[in-house]
Amino acid sequence: MDVKSELKKIYANRLLRSPKEISNFEEALSNLIGLGDISVITELCTAFDDDTEQYEIMFGLVHGIEHLYRENIEEGLYLVALAVPSVIVRAREWMEILHYRILNHEQVRRAYGSILSKLEVMTKEVIINLLKDIKREDPNMFGVSVDEVLKPI
Repeated sequence: MDVKSELKKIYANRLLRSPKEISNFEEALSNLIGLGDISVITELCTAFDDDTEQYEIMFGLVHGIEHLYRENIEEGLYLVALAVPSVIVRAREWMEILHYRILNHEQVRRAYGSILSKLEVMTKEVIINLLKDIKREDPNMFGVSVDEVLKPI
């Protein structure tokens, strides 16, 4: 299997507008997740798009990314963080969803704070602003978690 070809297939079909796009997307995602290669996480994140027509199908990408980094949380979160600035404009909702899930998992949340402190300034600023927006939108649910992530920075 050609990893680059599968990544291109995911990106090309990310809007999930037809049964064919859905099938192509799911097949390519399954193939890539099956490889267990964490290095594809950043490129997988580029497939997030707020204009997707099939929210439930796209959520499979969230689960796939989480599956890939479960054995190496720090490296996986680093790869997610690298993608955020390049996709936030067209996939802000999906970046929020990924971050809600990070914030809701204690072990992952703690690792993320450590990762953020090591990022270049621009990437760090984009993610800090995203996290602050999440906190502002729902301080009761995410205030303490966001503060915990931001503390090491």
